[in-house]
This record gives sequence, C-alpha cells and structure tokens, in this order.
Amino acid sequence: MLRRAVRVCLLGASPRTGNQGVSALNASLLKLVFEARPDAEVTLLISHRSPGMHAARVAGREHMVRLVNCRLSPRARPREHLLAIVALCLAYRLTPSAAARGRIAALSPWVRALAEADFVGDIRGGDSFSDIYGLGRFMLNAVPALTAMLLGRKLVLLPQTYGPYGSPLARAVAAFTLRRAARVLSRDREGVAAAERLVRGRRGAPRPEFCPDVAFALEARPPPSPVIRPPLDPAAAAPPVGLNVNGLMYRGGYTRGNMFRLKCDYAEYARRLAARILASRPETRLLLVPHTFGPPGGLNSDPDACREVIAALPAGLKERASLVAAGYDQHEIKGIVGLCGQFVGSRMHACIAALSQGIPAVGAAYSDKFAGVFASVGAGDRVVDLRALDTEEALAKTMALLASADAAAADLKAAVAAAKRRLGEVFGALLAPAPGGEADMATSVAAGETVAGHDR
Repeated sequence: MLRRAVRVCLLGASPRTGNQGVSALNASLLKLVFEARPDAEVTLLISHRSPGMHAARVAGREHMVRLVNCRLSPRARPREHLLAIVALCLAYRLTPSAAARGRIAALSPWVRALAEADFVGDIRGGDSFSDIYGLGRFMLNAVPALTAMLLGRKLVLLPQTYGPYGSPLARAVAAFTLRRAARVLSRDREGVAAAERLVRGRRGAPRPEFCPDVAFALEARPPPSPVIRPPLDPAAAAPPVGLNVNGLMYRGGYTRGNMFRLKCDYAEYARRLAARILASRPETRLLLVPHTFGPPGGLNSDPDACREVIAALPAGLKERASLVAAGYDQHEIKGIVGLCGQFVGSRMHACIAALSQGIPAVGAAYSDKFAGVFASVGAGDRVVDLRALDTEEALAKTMALLASADAAAADLKAAVAAAKRRLGEVFGALLAPAPGGEADMATSVAAGETVAGHDR
C-alpha cells in the first residue's frame, strides 16, 4: 500500500518579508522538513495580502509550497479575515458532527489546511513569543496558534525564544499556549527554564526541550558578483571585519524612544565601533552588512543606518569601509557574511549567519535571545549586552572580543556541526511516519477523533 504524503502546516515563518532573519527561519524550516520528508505537502499559514505559491529550493531540488493567508483589513475577503477564521474555528470546535465540521472547514482555506494537517508547527518569527516588541504584536501573533488549538491540532512550538514578559496578560497567554502544546522546543537553555516556569504544576503539560535555532541549517549561496561599494580587494592580506547595524535599534525602536531600554547609546556605539575597528590596524577593512531591508527612510532599514555610520567616519578611515549596496535574500546574505574573517551583529540571524560558517561573531544584544543562542554553540561569552553596559563599556568589550577571535574559532566549527546534526535528528523524529499511518502523527479531528489532552 502506497504511503500518502505528509501534510505539514507551518505558522510564523513568512517568506515574504524584508527581514532576512525571518526569511532565514522560513528557508531553514523548509529545508529541515523536506530533508526529513521529501514527500511533504507544506502549507505556510501567514499574515499577508494574498495567497499563492512559493518555490523552495533544497539541495538543488525545487519544492512548491502553498501560501494560505489571513488579514485584519476591513477590505479582506471573509474567508481570509482573521476574526472570521477564529469564528469558524470556534464553530468547528463546538460542532459534534464530522460532516458539519467538514462543511465549516471548506469555508476557509486556513481552516481547511489546519483541519487536514498531519503536523502543525509554530515558530513566531523566532522571537515573538514575547512582548518585547509590544503587547499588541504579541497578542496578534498568538491568534494563529489559537486557531490550531481550537481545531484540536497537536501544536508543536518549534525552536524559538520564550519570554521575557513585561505584561501579566502576555505571561498568561504564553502559559495558556505552552500548557496546551504537544511539544515545546526552545533554541536556548534559558528558554527551556522560562517555559518550564510557565508550565510547572500543570498536569499533562509538555516538558520543554532544547533544540538549536533552525537557521544554523540555512544554505549559503554567495551571489556571483555581489554589489559592494567600494569593492573589496581580492588580494587583501586578511578578510574584512563584518558589521551589521540594526536599523530599528539605531532609531530607538518602534517608539523611537529607547524601546529596548538600552544603557548604551546604540547609534553612537555603532559609529564609534566602526571607527575603532578601522583604526585598530592600517590594513583592516570593514564590510557593513544589512540584514533587514525595510523601506528607505523607515525604522527597519539597515542600509540607511549603515550609510549613516559610514558617513560619520573620519576622512582617513572612510575609504576602507565598504557597504553591501544591493538587496539580497537570506541565502545570499549568508554567503556574503562568509567573506568576513570575524563579525559583529545586532540582528541575531546575521550573527547566526557568521557562527554557522565557523566565523567568530560578537553579538551586540538588545534582548536575552542573543546569550542563549550564542551559548548553544559554545560562544555565550561573546555577547555584549547593551542593556547592561554604557557606550564606552560596550565598545571596550566588543574590541576585546574581536581581539580574541582566533581563540574562539578553535571550537566553533565542531559546535556548529553538532548543532546541525541535532536539528536533523529532531526534525527527522518530529516528521517520522507513525506506525499507524500519518493520521497518528497528529490525530485527525477532521475525521471526528479526539485529540488526547486537548482540553488540558
């Protein structure tokens, strides 16, 4: 008897974003899924204006992935409106008849995809299982998981960061979700502890587990002729130092008022760090690498912030600073990061692009996620917490860490190789065919069966 393809739904990993960290999560997740199950039929459930198809290339093979969208706009079609989707999921949950549930699911592609899925995973952009970006954003990101739970799906929380929670409401919603998940995977040990605190004492709750960030598995595909201005010298004695400047931090966050509560003045830190790196040795070159390509003039434009840093350099140093001057996807940006000998980044997935290629990186951190992810590959001491250090202290620590890059490189490649093996093992186990067939992977509510523990 032929085995049918496994149906996989993924939440919180959109391929259509200028943030290459989110795009890296998307591409890495798809790679891990298709490596574990080449026959998978994957649906991405995303917040977007329109549905469609997405081509994912894994190891030279193209896989077509279905995009099913939701919207909050009053102009959205009812079947795509998030509030209507929640109402349909609630109706589905309360309807005892399997035939009636099938008719309800047919009213919305989102509901139908979830109802028919064998596996449902949620990654929340990697760091949105927290209210550090605001309570409203946290609550909005919680709703897609709620739709899966209303349908009785066995929801797997994929490797991400859990916490912190500034709001009691965010903490309560996080605990509600964690206690009802089938599996909870954290990309750092601190996240395991944070999730354990929220599920502690709840009978039947899953035990949080460590799993490396999926972006360690991302394929690097250097563009054949990257647009770098001025061009790097191929005959240079040493590769450049890479610097990623976070445009959102440079502008003070979404509030423009030190949203991340930094003790350090980040814009001053970035400008002075660039100058100090270039002044450290006369042969040093600096490559500024944007990782989020927001609209020009917007809060999330890394290229704008990088250009301002270069413009602030003294005349004698400016000619040795180069900028990645075109937009590239997550694979290409990782390939460009691979040109560097060492790296400093404030976008965490820019740092992972370096670490995963064995390049010593320094994380200039605005949240707890940096320390945990760096520690997962033995580099936990290479994080500069800008919330705890003033500008001068942060600069001094960053320069000291750059000076110790050779020592850090020794064990990094082995740790990264172990992280990649662990990812393959975890996703292989998550998507392994169950003895009773795919329906046993995540109990089919569409067939009228009960999901064990869904009323926890």
